[in-house]
Amino acid sequence: MLSRWLGRLEEALLALLLGGMATLAFLNVLTRYFLRYPLAFTEELTVNAFVWTTLLGIAIGLREGAEGAHIRFVALTEILPAPWRRRFVAFGFLVFALPFVALAYLAWGQAMDDLDLGSVSPALGIPNAVYTLPTPFLALLVVLRSLEGTFRTLRGGG
Repeated sequence: MLSRWLGRLEEALLALLLGGMATLAFLNVLTRYFLRYPLAFTEELTVNAFVWTTLLGIAIGLREGAEGAHIRFVALTEILPAPWRRRFVAFGFLVFALPFVALAYLAWGQAMDDLDLGSVSPALGIPNAVYTLPTPFLALLVVLRSLEGTFRTLRGGG
């Protein structure tokens, strides 16, 4: 139940971010074409939203299917017997999670530095922590989905 709710939340947030990014980019093109001045804040928002959509997309891809929906090299796993294949794929999910653990840790430090320093964004003048604080949580979501993939694979489920 919780996993289904979280999955729908992930998809809705991703759709909102992508729609918002497309709308902002379109508005920026219109103002640059008709007014000869781009909207500076659109780049600030879209660059940060791009990071969030990337992390959300990774998390969603990890939860889909028995072995995740991401591109992977399967030549070795295809020749392994089923029990070894499951272990190998589960190990791959665990290894995949490690850089995102590091990202979550480092992004948390960045967000705390932004809060401590009171730094603000150049275009909108809002605290940079508004942009940096979601990143460690989204990285942890990727770790969670990777761990789910590990356990799902070891159980032999799809």
